[in-house]
Amino acid sequence: MKKIRSTVALAALLIGAANFAIAQNAPGAPQPGALTFVDSDIRLVIDYPPVAAKAFASTPVRQLKKGSVLPATGVIGPLGMTQMWSRSQHEFSIGPRTAKYPVIGSVRCSNFPNTGSFTRVIASTTVLKVNLKAGEVLHSGDYRIEARRAIQSGEAIPTLRIVTGGKDYFLSIEETPSNHKDASTQPALAIVNELAPPGDFDIVMEAWRKSNESIRTGVLNGHEE
Repeated sequence: MKKIRSTVALAALLIGAANFAIAQNAPGAPQPGALTFVDSDIRLVIDYPPVAAKAFASTPVRQLKKGSVLPATGVIGPLGMTQMWSRSQHEFSIGPRTAKYPVIGSVRCSNFPNTGSFTRVIASTTVLKVNLKAGEVLHSGDYRIEARRAIQSGEAIPTLRIVTGGKDYFLSIEETPSNHKDASTQPALAIVNELAPPGDFDIVMEAWRKSNESIRTGVLNGHEE
C-alpha cells in the first residue's frame, strides 16, 4: 500500500463530478491490485440535517453543515479513485461488537460511468417510532421499511444513510443472512425511499456492501484521526 501526501478537494465530487488533482511528485502508478492512499479534504456543499418521518428519525453522528471541511483519506485502486472517507470516525456498538465508521464518505459504484457521481455514505443513528417483527414490511409516507429481525420502538440502530439521485436511504450496519441461498447478506433494517427509481436501490446496496467491506477488512486502519 502506498500513501501520497497531497490535498485533493472533494467539493466537486459531492455535487456530482469526480475530478481529483494529485501532486505531480506523487509516486508512480500502483501495481495491479495495490491500493494507494491520498490525504484529502471533504468539503460539504450542502447541509445533511437529521431526517424525521412519521415512522422513524435518523440523525448523523456528527453535525454536517454546508461549508464544513473534514480531513479525509482517498483510496485509489487500479481504476482510479474508488472511495473517500473522513478521518473522523464514530464508534458504534453493534450487538456484541464495536466498529468504527467514518462520519462521512463517498463510494464509486457501478453507475459512475453514466453519472460521473460517487454515492455518499453518512454514519447515522436511526430510531423507529413503531415496533416491527422479523420479516415485517411497513409502508409509511414516502418510505418502505423492512425489518429482518424484531426491532422495538425507540431502539437506536447504527445506520448508514446513503444518498444517491438526491434521495436518502437508511440501512443498518448490522447484517443478516439473505433468504436466498446464493444471495449476499442483507441489512437488518432497510428504509427505502419509494419515490426513487427502482434501479437506484441496487446502487444503494452496492455502496452499503462496499462500505461494510472496507471496515471489515481494515482498509482504513492507520488512516483515522
